[in-house]
Amino acid sequence: MNSEKILTVRFRNFHFIPVDLALLVYLALTFIYLIYGGLTGLKGVMFHCLIRFIITGAILVFAYYDNLFKEKSNLFVFFRNFYPLFLLIFIYKETGYLNNIVFDYFDPFFVRLEENLWHSQPSLAFSGRFPQAWFSELMNLGYFSFYLLVFGFCFYVFINYRSFLQDVISIIIISFLFYYLIFNIFPVKGPQFFFSEEMMTDTTSGIFRQAVRLAQWIGESETGAFPSSHVGTSLIILYLSSKLAKKIFPVILLFSVLLWFGAVYIKAHYLVDIIAGFLTAPLVYQGAHWYNKQLTKGKNRNFIKPAKVKLLRY
Repeated sequence: MNSEKILTVRFRNFHFIPVDLALLVYLALTFIYLIYGGLTGLKGVMFHCLIRFIITGAILVFAYYDNLFKEKSNLFVFFRNFYPLFLLIFIYKETGYLNNIVFDYFDPFFVRLEENLWHSQPSLAFSGRFPQAWFSELMNLGYFSFYLLVFGFCFYVFINYRSFLQDVISIIIISFLFYYLIFNIFPVKGPQFFFSEEMMTDTTSGIFRQAVRLAQWIGESETGAFPSSHVGTSLIILYLSSKLAKKIFPVILLFSVLLWFGAVYIKAHYLVDIIAGFLTAPLVYQGAHWYNKQLTKGKNRNFIKPAKVKLLRY
């Protein structure tokens, strides 16, 4: 691995990479939202404001001292680009705290919508139709693979296509932040939290089922169902891998398909959430690509160009 210069956007003495500014914008928008929530009775606002100041301070320190590292080591490049992925655990978890400031949960509407569209509840019908332990493990493996897919693909680009790393991570992080903003304003629990325990049919306790439960215990909240960020982001990663990682594209495709089915099977999402993830992914990708290009306009960058027609026809 050769060390790679990190392209930054200079503002006074600070040298920001695109993902820095995307995170700062998200933190600023949700800070305003927090203040509004505090004025309308939301508890614990000061703690979340303090966390924002700490994260913002850390980003500014990174940006201020970035230029001091004339020779960027592999370790520095790794943490400089990958730190937002670790922040996602907190940012997503927080959507469960922010999501009832304006609206209450929309799950009753989505349950009626599912019934009207499919004349059933697909999440309940799917798991009820295939209760076998091996099938449940397969679906849970698919869902759990998402956590490995995001980090694993970024690490693959870090090892093999360093010049595209900033573009890839920025697109992925922006896609997450876009969906998280929707979760904050438009709260949907999803079947696993909305339906009663008596309606649940997946009672298996295999390795991957337990792995999913552990991951949900660490970072899951009663939020984030519509649209499915798992589907939207995995679709974006699938497209990126078709451009950069053709050798592992079949593997990513396989686990992505398992993820899409598994998200309904384990009742993390309504079927309409999955469809919404498919529909929003091309728009999110186009927006993130435009942001990266505009922010570093006129500079020597390697970009992964979005398809003009094909990307809109998933």
